[in-house]
Amino acid sequence: MSSTHKIALGLMGLVLLGSGCTTTDVSSLAPEEASAALTLAVGNQVVVEPTILGVGGMVVGWLGAEEEERVLTINEWTTGEKVSLSWTISTDVETAESIAAREAYDQQYATSPVGVEIPDEPEPQYEKKTVSGSMASEMMAQADTLGLPESWPVGEGGVSTTSLIWLSRSHYDELVNIRTTVVSLGFFDESLMRVEDVTGKIQSAVEKLSGLLDPILGTAPEGAAEETEGSFLTLEADPEWGEYTLLVDGTKTTVRVVEAKNAFASYKILANPENPLILKIQLTPLSQGNLELLTSDGFAEGFGGYQVTQINQKTGS
Repeated sequence: MSSTHKIALGLMGLVLLGSGCTTTDVSSLAPEEASAALTLAVGNQVVVEPTILGVGGMVVGWLGAEEEERVLTINEWTTGEKVSLSWTISTDVETAESIAAREAYDQQYATSPVGVEIPDEPEPQYEKKTVSGSMASEMMAQADTLGLPESWPVGEGGVSTTSLIWLSRSHYDELVNIRTTVVSLGFFDESLMRVEDVTGKIQSAVEKLSGLLDPILGTAPEGAAEETEGSFLTLEADPEWGEYTLLVDGTKTTVRVVEAKNAFASYKILANPENPLILKIQLTPLSQGNLELLTSDGFAEGFGGYQVTQINQKTGS
């Protein structure tokens, strides 16, 4: 089965499962008020999950990537100047004994003659596996490069010259006031990318995906709009404010965001100059400098990204 068909089947299942969701408290704050209130302090947590085609959760697993939740804990925070954080990813991994038991069962099942009763298949057994690390930045005021979680090393990451997953204050001000700025994702030197023909290839691939996903999601994948040569390097903000919904201390909260994009990615940035957190980013294959990722087998990497699902402002949450 191709990756695109797996996406379709998976999303259908996601829609059906949605009816079983539990009730969550909803914030009474207007999006503008909620954004202003979403500041950070020592002890706060930010929960991030990977996405593919702008969709997180089970879709990521269906496409063969890891459904991993990364929990960031703020250890130091000086507004507009520096941040220090630690992070953990905890996943359930099947034990070696469980794998061996299932393999033995499969062998017994395959070689059992007709009429011989076969015992029930053993239930998989899992154990918790945790990886962790730390990162810091003293470039929150004017860094020109981002440092996305996928590039963070396990263990001590040291002090980065990037602004991590925040837009630096100077670039945020530019984006809000004149609707354009130039920021690098840091994967490679984007200025060396040849413009000719590449945006057309991106658009062709996204249109094919749109035809598959439209009936299920009711909309085209994010970032599907046609890019122009003028916006190839320049991050350009939408003229209207956008909205984004996440959990804040367990309460469903809609915040105001700046929506922006260029040929490398689309962004949803918290509309708060004191905390310009990039709440969601969806990459295009250009971000990796590899147009071979336009194939169906390259969706997971070529159209990857992340989204913030929760922020816990209460220390110890």
